[in-house]
Amino acid sequence: MKKIFIFSVAATLTLASCKDVLEKYPLDKPSAETFYNSASEIERGVNACYDNLRETGTNMYNFPMSLDLMTDIGFPRQDSRFKEIAKGEHSSEADIFLTVWRSSYTGINRVNNMQTVINEKSNLLTDEQRKFLEGQLLFLRAYYYTRLVTYFGDVPLLLKPVETLNEARNVTRTPKAEVIAHIMKDYDDAVLRLPEAYSNPVDLGRATKGTANAYKARAALYFGMYDVAAKSAKAVMDSKKYSLYAKYGDLFVSKGLRDPANKEVIFSEDFSAEIAKYTELTLHNSSRNTGGWSTSVPSQNLVDSYHCIDDKNISESTWFNKAKPFENRDPRLKLSIVLPGEKFGDYRYQTHMDSVTCYQYSTGRMVTNNDSYSINQFTSFTGYLTRKYNDEEYVGRNTKCDYPIILLRYAEVLLTYAEAKIELNQIDQSVLDALNAIRQDRVDVKMPAFTLASLGGQEKARVKVRHERKIELAFEGHRYTDLRRWGLAEIYANVPILGRPFKGNYTEWPNITYDLNDEPVYNVNNYAPHPSTDYRVIENRLFIKGKHELWPIPQTERNMNPKLNQNPQY
Repeated sequence: MKKIFIFSVAATLTLASCKDVLEKYPLDKPSAETFYNSASEIERGVNACYDNLRETGTNMYNFPMSLDLMTDIGFPRQDSRFKEIAKGEHSSEADIFLTVWRSSYTGINRVNNMQTVINEKSNLLTDEQRKFLEGQLLFLRAYYYTRLVTYFGDVPLLLKPVETLNEARNVTRTPKAEVIAHIMKDYDDAVLRLPEAYSNPVDLGRATKGTANAYKARAALYFGMYDVAAKSAKAVMDSKKYSLYAKYGDLFVSKGLRDPANKEVIFSEDFSAEIAKYTELTLHNSSRNTGGWSTSVPSQNLVDSYHCIDDKNISESTWFNKAKPFENRDPRLKLSIVLPGEKFGDYRYQTHMDSVTCYQYSTGRMVTNNDSYSINQFTSFTGYLTRKYNDEEYVGRNTKCDYPIILLRYAEVLLTYAEAKIELNQIDQSVLDALNAIRQDRVDVKMPAFTLASLGGQEKARVKVRHERKIELAFEGHRYTDLRRWGLAEIYANVPILGRPFKGNYTEWPNITYDLNDEPVYNVNNYAPHPSTDYRVIENRLFIKGKHELWPIPQTERNMNPKLNQNPQY
């Protein structure tokens, strides 16, 4: 009998009847019984389980980067979906939640489908092939469930294919703790089956033992399982398979992403012109002068978070010069963000209202400055651009970016290890080594090394490792979940998003202070409205404690299956 696999819970592909199912999956297409008749066909089926690595599947704003646009460090000028979440105006009707739900359960049901195929057709596989394929499937199921639990809390735990609409309409939400337990089991079982590395270039991009351990460490950190997080991160570190890339500034553009010597990337999603699989990152990240739209931009809040070279914030450091506010700062500021006065593409970047012309390097002349707010009101609303994934080589083809997107890298593993050890109050030399590697081991990032004395006790060390995550991982999608798991979203997801003033000189910019968490504090109520020399309030944000820690269960799912109860206050 032919099986029809429903690739999401409660018919999230908007299937309303068996007729719809047949329209989606007509009987003239190969079924599991007729298609998987060789090891290579089974392998292709497993490969398809990687298709849902991105939460949204959209080329416009790429997850995971877009998550940071919904926090205090970024702003999405164009995409109303992310703005609604950041402003606390979202509901269960929003399509982004349905998209993430569908994508995740499509991946899960593909995994479960292929596990069934492997079990039923094991005679087509050698023991080594079966082990290799099962390891990937177990990792991917844990990967997708980690995403679901992080965003939605309790979710249906499905360990076999959903084959009928009636079955889909009767699933219920499984307690989060039970789902987490199975996530950890899948990661553990994947580690036992996956290889340390691949020798065949065809296999590059697949999960490895290190990938599974690294994601297990991330999940354990998210779920407050600090001992597990530390041990899993240490397993990655002890494998000696990974190391920090020599240049932080090259890591997020094609020069570093395609470097065979790059051992920092543990897991990524690949894009390719050969199969017309692209992103539009350079279009949305780059300047108006270079043909970009300047829609995914860093906030003033983030810019002010980078310490000076003595590792003090700008209100305390003697290195800070208000007339030259971007000098003598943590090198990652200039390596992560395009700042006023810096070269980007063929132009000197500047958004000041009076800078109606700018310098063009190729001609040596002043030309019309399309990044000036006086010329184009849709330039960067904050006055800054991201450098991460803003590859200048793609300025002329900014809708066809085919460089990889990093999903997990070694620096995150080091930070996970350090944070987990700090939460366990086991602050020792290994914690210092992990943090100092990030701060000192690259040729273009040199920040003062921590000592046990400077790191301090648990409370002080907690502030420092959280700051390091904010700076090191900015615009890689971690801030959104970090604030929620730390219990700090009610503070920092409620602050306005600020941008630089588009009038006046640097010396006229307002002074700021820092709170006990080393986060910038602004006297917004006393700021003069734009245009002025005060920081500009770009957008007000709202986070409701007890509600916005989780996303709502998509209403479309609940309409199809009323047994899926809703999260609080939605």
